[in-house]
Amino acid sequence: MTMEQYGFGGYLSAEFPSQINVDVSEFCNLLCVHCPYETVTKAKGSKRRNLDEALHTKLIDEIAEHGRPHCRFLRYTGDGEPLLHPHLPRMLAYAVERTGLPVNLTTNGLLLTEERTRALVDAGVSVFDISLDAHTPQTYAQVRVGGDLAVAQANTRRLIERIKATGASAKVVVSFVRQPLNEAEVEDFQTFWTAEGANQVVIRRRHSCAASFDDIARTMWQAAPVPRTPCLYPWERLVVKPDGQFSFCPADWMHEAEIGSLADSTVREVWQGPAMTALRAAHLGNDYRGQAFCGKCPDWSVIRWPDEGRSYATMMHEFVPARAQAADA
Repeated sequence: MTMEQYGFGGYLSAEFPSQINVDVSEFCNLLCVHCPYETVTKAKGSKRRNLDEALHTKLIDEIAEHGRPHCRFLRYTGDGEPLLHPHLPRMLAYAVERTGLPVNLTTNGLLLTEERTRALVDAGVSVFDISLDAHTPQTYAQVRVGGDLAVAQANTRRLIERIKATGASAKVVVSFVRQPLNEAEVEDFQTFWTAEGANQVVIRRRHSCAASFDDIARTMWQAAPVPRTPCLYPWERLVVKPDGQFSFCPADWMHEAEIGSLADSTVREVWQGPAMTALRAAHLGNDYRGQAFCGKCPDWSVIRWPDEGRSYATMMHEFVPARAQAADA
């Protein structure tokens, strides 16, 4: 791609983000080695929070009224574990019913009890993304510190069985962040979960989490192409943080990429506003003097634009239910 080819087009819309990431919780039950949670979010202690349900309702209502057909899906993740939000099943059911959009839930799977599994499948979640990152208990204990692989595997199997038994259209994705501790298990992981009935096995490249990990950032900068090209995110998505702030980056662990508040602004106002316009101009001009957060981050170098190959968004678009496709027509 040339610099002139970067920007809006295809599923990337200047009217509204093609995806909204909803970070619902700052609480987590694990301390994964590839995640900044322990040093950044857990350290906030009692100041951690869950997304207020009233703000979530406001967000969903706007997406329902103004987001279609530009917004393609909603992705519920978190600076922690989404299933620790006490009202998550009810919130997801509202999002599905109100917007008709595919809803993705990313979770470590440890809290997918039989009751929660039933509630979430019944709520109409379209894609369950289970983060596992290991094939053996020994590796899992090193990567996903504090967890139990046997529990996560059993819960994922039960989820797959529940979807089959009910005839639901939901898909199950199992994911694996490739890193030195688990590199030798990639093939076994793929083979195992394909046989277990997962709809997709996603092997992710490890990012620096917007330079949160200095050693990884240095390595990525050394391998990054020259000249630097724009990051996809400012043209693709907005993130709603657990405190109700908008962020332009899903790796904004330090809250340095905040760009407005859901309490006193809207998705459209932020997406079309001067701050996002200036951010995109900085990326297109390769001039980050006023954009320190993006300037230090090397993760752009491994994030694919639509014309550069398959991505997570590609997978989600392929999973779009018939009802959402019809609504786009």
